[in-house]
Amino acid sequence: MDTTPDTSWKRFFEALGPEGYLSETFTKNTDAEVEFVMDVCGLTPGMKILDMGCGPGRHALGLAKRGLNVVGVDFSDKFIEFARAAAADCGVAGRTEFVVADARDFVRARTFDAVVCLCEGGFALLQTDEDNVRVLRHIAASLKPGSPFLLTTMNGYRTIRLAGSATDTVLDSTTMVESWIQEDGTELKGRHFIVPELERMHRQASLTVEAVWGGTAGNWGRRPLEWDEMEVMFLSRKVGINTQP
Repeated sequence: MDTTPDTSWKRFFEALGPEGYLSETFTKNTDAEVEFVMDVCGLTPGMKILDMGCGPGRHALGLAKRGLNVVGVDFSDKFIEFARAAAADCGVAGRTEFVVADARDFVRARTFDAVVCLCEGGFALLQTDEDNVRVLRHIAASLKPGSPFLLTTMNGYRTIRLAGSATDTVLDSTTMVESWIQEDGTELKGRHFIVPELERMHRQASLTVEAVWGGTAGNWGRRPLEWDEMEVMFLSRKVGINTQP
């Protein structure tokens, strides 16, 4: 099985483009989401933040506008070009750096005061647990000791409860990989997780989970995860001082 994210998924996002992405309903609460990130991660102006899987930069730009120094990483050239131009347009180019890179390969040791990986950015589009843990390990290695990491990803409980009734997707019950067939015949795949799996993967990456909340776009908050909501949110923190990528 080809698990390289810059094949079908990269073609999908390149075809969708930044404008198409930003027209999606789930992107319409960016300001409130950035305020939530600032609050739960305890961010203050001048801190350095990594946005892993930043897309066209909507959260990264929002953080930079609030005085943070942000590095955004994405595998889409189009999205990164758009984010760079948007940063210049809104006057935050000096506080942002946008990098084209694979989340499995990007690491800057002990650099960041916080990391965010939101809306399946750089996580779960990879189909093997090994690849997803590798991303988490690189995130942990890039964090300063004791610093927070905020993740949202697909809620595997919802996926399981809908299995068999969904008409537009197919779930492999042995791997928890869900497949979508696009109109052009392209098959997209993503790994969905339940909470104990995600907690284990965080531990493997030397990240201590502090909270698990409902993380569906447009409804972020310090609230319990609902069985049938789209996304789950994890707040964790880097432990120890010798985390290696």
